[in-house]
Amino acid sequence: MKLRIYIAAFCLAAFAYSCSATNQINTRDCRYEGIVMDMRGLDGCGLMIVLNDSAHTRLQPLAIIDTSFHLQPGQRVRVNYTELRGQMSACMSGKLVRIDCIKAQ
Repeated sequence: MKLRIYIAAFCLAAFAYSCSATNQINTRDCRYEGIVMDMRGLDGCGLMIVLNDSAHTRLQPLAIIDTSFHLQPGQRVRVNYTELRGQMSACMSGKLVRIDCIKAQ
């Protein structure tokens, strides 16, 4: 019985550590540069982040992990994101994402 308790405690501690380590990696470096654009002129769209990559990738944030950060049109940012597959939006422009890391430049 004690062995099961030790194994359960070890698994719980390992899971908690792996979650915190992942969050630390995501928040340490925001590797993609972009600019916040007001896309309300397109049906169902709002503020989007247009990356400074060769394709000018558009990101439609459905969630931002840092709830204290507020997007502003024209704002330059650095981000890390996770694409949310299986999600839908009325905007139909850009990738639907969760912003894991965001910093103003």
